[in-house]
Amino acid sequence: MFKQLSVFVLVVCCLFSFTCLSWADYKKVKAIGTVETRFVNDGKKKEALEDAKRKALSKYFIERGAAEIFNNLKEELYKNINIYVPEAVALNSGKLENGYWTVDVEASIDETQVEALINRNVKVNNAKKEEVNLAFIFIARDTDKVRKFAAKTTERTVENEAYKEKSAENEGGESAGENTKLYDKTTGGSIEKTSDRKTYKIANSEDIDNKITEVFNKAEFSVVIPSEAGIDRSTFEKDFSNGDDISDATRKAAIDAARKSGLTYLAIATLDTDEQLVDQATGMQKVYVKVNGYVLDLTGKFTKKACTVGPKLESGLGESPEVAKTNALINAGTAVAKDLVDQLRIKMGA
Repeated sequence: MFKQLSVFVLVVCCLFSFTCLSWADYKKVKAIGTVETRFVNDGKKKEALEDAKRKALSKYFIERGAAEIFNNLKEELYKNINIYVPEAVALNSGKLENGYWTVDVEASIDETQVEALINRNVKVNNAKKEEVNLAFIFIARDTDKVRKFAAKTTERTVENEAYKEKSAENEGGESAGENTKLYDKTTGGSIEKTSDRKTYKIANSEDIDNKITEVFNKAEFSVVIPSEAGIDRSTFEKDFSNGDDISDATRKAAIDAARKSGLTYLAIATLDTDEQLVDQATGMQKVYVKVNGYVLDLTGKFTKKACTVGPKLESGLGESPEVAKTNALINAGTAVAKDLVDQLRIKMGA
C-alpha cells in the first residue's frame, strides 16, 4: 500500500512539474554567438553561448518594436541574463575563422520574466500616479460574399479601302483585268472595369478579446469592459461590416462615454481577414489578417492618439480554413496589443 501511494505521489509530482514547465512562456530567437580567440575550448564555447544570449535578447526587443525599453533595461537584463534567457542551444558545431569562434544558437526568452521586469520598472517610475484604466474595442471581420463584375468593353472599328488593279495577258494577246480590293482595318476602344463588391460579416471576438485582455493585464493596465463604460460596441461592428473604417460619429460617441466614465485610454483596432492559402512548408491552411490599431489618450482637454500600429499583416495556421482563420485573428490581435502596450510603456517611463 505504501509503495502504491509512493508511486501515485511521484506521478502527481511529475505531472505537476510538467504542467509548471508548460506554463513557461518562452519565445524562440535565433542568434549568432561570437568570441575572439586563437583556440577553442569549453570556456570559449560558453562565452560564445553567453554572447548569443545577449544578442537574442536584443533582437527580441527590436523585433517587437521595443528597442527603447531594451536600452533602458539593458544593464539589468544582462546582469541576470540566465533569468531572462534560461536556455540556449547550439544549432551547429561552430567554426573558427580569422581569430573568431562563431556558433549558431537558438535561445529561449522567458517572456513572463521579461514582462515582470518591465512592469517593476513602470511601477518605480510611476509610483505616485493613479491607476490606469483602459478599455479596448477590437473588431474583426471576414469576407461574406464577393460580387465580381465582368469588364465592359467598347470597341471601335475603322475600315480604310485601298484599290489595286492586277492585270494579266492571255495567249491571244488580249488583256484581262482582275480587280483586288485591299482593306486596312483599325480597331480601338476602351475597357471599363468595375471593382468587385464585397460584403462582410463580423467574426466572433471572444477568443480574441480574452488574449488581448491577458496582454493588457500582464502590463498591469486595469481593463474595463466597454459596456461598463457606456461604449456601444455594436456601432463599431456596423461601421466595419459596411466600410473600411470607423466613422467619426461612432468614435466620438465612444470617446464621450469613455471620458465620462473616467477612462485613461481607449484602444481601437480593426482586423481584416485577408488571403487564404496552403502553407508550402507544412501543408496546412494559412490565413493572413491585416490589422490597424491605435490608443486614444483621454486625459487632456483634447483627445490625442498616444500610439498607433499598422497596417501590418499577421498569419495563422490550422488543419482547416476556420481554425487557421481563428489562429490568425488571435495572433494579429495579440501582436497589435503587445505593440501598443510597449509604446504606452515608453510614454509612461518604462
